[in-house]
Amino acid sequence: MESEIHAIVNPASGAGRTRVRWPRLARRIEALGAQVHSYFTQGPGDATRIARRLLERGVKEVVSVGGDGTANEVANGFFSDGEAVASDAVLSVMPTGTGHDFARSLGIRSLAQAVETLRNGVVTCIDLGLASYQGQTGRETRYFVNAADVGLGAAAAAAINRSRKILGGLLTYLLGAMRGIVLFHPGPAQVTVDGGWVSDGPTHMVLIANGRFHAGGMRMAPAARMSDGLLEVLVLEKVSRLALLATILPRAYPGTHVSHRAIRQQRGREVEVRAPRALPFEMDGEQPGTTDLWVRVLPSALRVRVPPAISHSGT
Repeated sequence: MESEIHAIVNPASGAGRTRVRWPRLARRIEALGAQVHSYFTQGPGDATRIARRLLERGVKEVVSVGGDGTANEVANGFFSDGEAVASDAVLSVMPTGTGHDFARSLGIRSLAQAVETLRNGVVTCIDLGLASYQGQTGRETRYFVNAADVGLGAAAAAAINRSRKILGGLLTYLLGAMRGIVLFHPGPAQVTVDGGWVSDGPTHMVLIANGRFHAGGMRMAPAARMSDGLLEVLVLEKVSRLALLATILPRAYPGTHVSHRAIRQQRGREVEVRAPRALPFEMDGEQPGTTDLWVRVLPSALRVRVPPAISHSGT
């Protein structure tokens, strides 16, 4: 563990629970012999700006304290104008937010394990996704660490972000998914992977996954590996709401949904989603824009700290 810990803390994450949890966690880390420096975010984009400023100052490891959205912002701070700010810098995560699928995909299942990972974890390289999409000011780009999706998942994320998130991760995401299923109307979309056609027609969701877990613990992409240089792509074609609620959603938690006849699965390095009507899009729980969407993988682009039992190929 570094003698100094630089932690970017989103106090609003986890329905404000991070504000209460972090002082105790910081004391636990300090008891292990490290000096903790805390930097609190106040609004969107702060974590990216703080991370970039710390790395430009020469800080070698930054800890993201919050949920997936916080980790996404911090990871985006590791890059500037398409280049790494510090090629040897390391990202660690302390999953205190409502959603912590990125931490799960890294093999971190609890806060106690996250603290232990800070102390004796190993550094490995993982892939990143780089997305180009339609933002508020035109075409924009952004990195994602765990997963991005178009359609139903984005509608569910919007419902979750509008909620108070007081029920905790699992129930919050389950209710958000159910609300999204009821309210979302699938639209036509054309999906290609590495230039090859995958699907063209009414589509509920296109998931582009770097990590296995998504939507509050669902094993949405069970075959995904974060260090294989590929993105896992799942296209859920239009099905009835009954099938979504009664069959696909329950099977998403153990990861057996991928065998459903409405799901097409592919993996590759570049993914394109085009739609005549703009479809909502999200990455790591945040909603920066809409389709058309183009994503490519950046192999081994980010150094992260993982539990010692997690091998390079296992992330």
